[in-house]
Amino acid sequence: MAIKIRSLLTSGPVWVPLTTGSSVRLSPGQTSAELPDVAMAGNAKADQLRQLGVIDVETVVEEPTTAAEPVRARKRPDSAG
Repeated sequence: MAIKIRSLLTSGPVWVPLTTGSSVRLSPGQTSAELPDVAMAGNAKADQLRQLGVIDVETVVEEPTTAAEPVRARKRPDSAG
């Protein structure tokens, strides 16, 4: 699964440390790119930021994959008039 982190601050940036050792910088109201959910697993600092209302973490819902519809050839309009 993937997640996105959104800053709930109205002024000033926030640095969110990730479990992977890197961090994400978010401007006020900014949402991060998709990250693997393990980037926040067991992360006490990120959990504290969530509890303080500094960030919101949302799970990205993946669209169900469906079989591709068959491609149908279109008739081209006759250019002779």
